Amino acid sequence: MTIPAGESHPHKHHQVLAVIGAGAWGTTLAWLQSANFPRVQLFSAEADSVEEINGSHSNSRYLPGLVLPPNVTATDRLDAAVEGASTVIMAVPSRAFRQVAAGVIAHCDAAARMVLATKGLETGTGLLSLEVFREEAHQGEFGRRRRDPLVISGPNLAVEISRGMPSVSTLAGSDASEVRRAAAALSHQLLTLVPFGDPLGAQAAGALKNVYAIGCGMAAALAWGDNAIAAILWRGLQETGRFARSISGTTAVVATPAGIGDMVATCTSPLSRNHDLGRTLAGGAGSEAVKGVREGAHTALEAARRCRALGLDLPLLDSIRGVLVGERKPEAVLQAACSSGRDAREGDGSRTQAEGCRGIPEAAIKGGWQVAGSD
Repeated sequence: MTIPAGESHPHKHHQVLAVIGAGAWGTTLAWLQSANFPRVQLFSAEADSVEEINGSHSNSRYLPGLVLPPNVTATDRLDAAVEGASTVIMAVPSRAFRQVAAGVIAHCDAAARMVLATKGLETGTGLLSLEVFREEAHQGEFGRRRRDPLVISGPNLAVEISRGMPSVSTLAGSDASEVRRAAAALSHQLLTLVPFGDPLGAQAAGALKNVYAIGCGMAAALAWGDNAIAAILWRGLQETGRFARSISGTTAVVATPAGIGDMVATCTSPLSRNHDLGRTLAGGAGSEAVKGVREGAHTALEAARRCRALGLDLPLLDSIRGVLVGERKPEAVLQAACSSGRDAREGDGSRTQAEGCRGIPEAAIKGGWQVAGSD
């Protein structure tokens, strides 16, 4: 199924859109929304990307072969990007989100609709981008007059969408009528947006699935089999629901595109950056076609820190974190995924049958393992 980006949603409106971040996902969003907005202003901090987008209508660093329409223009000035924008979509890496959000808030109209497409947790605080944005917005003189941001999260592999393949994502927000209006305005034949009322839960799911994708990448490289990968998916969804509830979200998110949808796509697709990272860490071959920031490794560290502060035990997430920092071997991930519910809550995911728990036999652990700092 191939549908050109120029075929817009029937509710086309005549306003300006700003997309902040010109990575693969930000560029794809600008391309899609060029059908819904007569003018799309794309911000990139990389001068060479700005020059290429404006000169050649392409962004080959992230999406080779994609042709951007003439109504998409780029700038490396944040104030110019948000000037006159009625809607602003933020798609920058989590590590840069607070600084960029502060700039957006300072320069854009307080009535502008904000949509957050960043997935991850802030370094040091473990906050989701919605929580960071709320902090920054409320510091300003007119912060409390600003509408609460919406969140877009789901299985949206940018490479597939840019090739004309359809997708479905969650659009979440605290105001049901605003979410419905935004979903109608921003949907596209290649991007169906499903309204949902829990933006924190949607962001929690969008962040944590990157961690579990690393575990699934390890499983693929080490030939654990599809059953083991399914166990990682199941346990990851279970832990995602618990994490969402602990930060005032809901467990209902696991049944949405932001939950099960994004988990399946990111944890099983060879196009997934974090799945690719897991394969590489476990000695498998990475893909040169998979480009962009791997949020999962950073998210694992921050999520584990936040879990400790919340008194929340997520054994599978912590096992993946342990492998990333060299404290554990990958069989700890398999153990955490395949343990019974009681073992998963109380065990450390690294014990074996010889130590008296329901462990995975040594013969079941296949493939080689080599990472700096572990043996």
